[in-house]
Amino acid sequence: MVDLALASLYFEDEELANLVRRLEERMDELSYQFFQCAAVVSRSREEAKRLVGLLQIAVSAENISNACGDLITPVLKRMGVHPLLKDALASASEKLAKIKIREGSHLANQRLGDSKLPSTLGVWVLAIKRGESYEIPNKDTIPEPNDLLVVKGPLEGLRKVCKMCGETFKPPSPSAKFRTIRKTLAKMRDAALLSVDLAYSSVLLNLPEPAQLVGEIEEKFDRLSYKLWAETLKLAKKGEKELASMLETVRYLERITDSADLIADLMVRGIEPHPVLAEVVEETDEKISRIQVKPGSVLENRTVGELNLWATTGTYILFLERGEEFIYTPSARTKILVGDRLVLRGSYAGIEKVRRLAEAGVPEA
Repeated sequence: MVDLALASLYFEDEELANLVRRLEERMDELSYQFFQCAAVVSRSREEAKRLVGLLQIAVSAENISNACGDLITPVLKRMGVHPLLKDALASASEKLAKIKIREGSHLANQRLGDSKLPSTLGVWVLAIKRGESYEIPNKDTIPEPNDLLVVKGPLEGLRKVCKMCGETFKPPSPSAKFRTIRKTLAKMRDAALLSVDLAYSSVLLNLPEPAQLVGEIEEKFDRLSYKLWAETLKLAKKGEKELASMLETVRYLERITDSADLIADLMVRGIEPHPVLAEVVEETDEKISRIQVKPGSVLENRTVGELNLWATTGTYILFLERGEEFIYTPSARTKILVGDRLVLRGSYAGIEKVRRLAEAGVPEA
């Protein structure tokens, strides 16, 4: 929902916003069902205590869903999206694109699961438009000629997918105007999404350290927010009043980081995750997993930039565990050592590919 809400703003696409609205309604139904189930199973004080953590996660997920529903308001009400907001989204670390599938192209008439876009190019298909409306695809979805894909991923990955679809990718060129505001907003977008990833990884993997970082990210987000507000108000005094519309976007992104912090709060407080979370990990489309680098692995002494796991396996390194040290969002120059534990987000196939590389001395063909 977060990805799709931001995509609807970036493309100013009303049908994409309607898809987010449908997902928000579905989330409302799921939340109601969850609380019904929780009420039924909490028949003892001990079980009620164990359910508190799940309830906190459910409330946070609902808050994130509601924030996404508010994010798309400018699109649904046709209020207009400020070009600087689009520039900021284009400057974020993960790029967005719309790609039309041409007749005879590589992706036409084959299962999305067979194309392995996430695990080979780091590109995820967020939605497919056929006719007038968008749908959420799955691995069995078969794109047809003239379908429109909404995708996210690294720049090089998007170029390759465009070529596979018979299209030419034209990367966005953000305006040089209001550079400080654009860069600050791009950092806030990345911080909000990272906080959600780290919060879920902390509870799913039972790790308190990422949860502590979520609190730090929230504080950083607040500082960035203050900076953005100050810059925007300065420009408003000079007559650039339309920029004030971006402050609404910041407010909703802040609600997302606050909700992520509420999820992470479980680990900060030392509340043991409910056993059902282990089953949740197995059933989700996108995985979060921890993999240790074995002696003789092809990953040993390679930098994150050289491996380029995001573009080649569709996995993203949230952080590295090195003994007692945690290295968050490692840079391209960070070297991976034997014994490092990589905490990854990505597709099941991509994570398994990295697992094999971490344990073997010969890379896959």
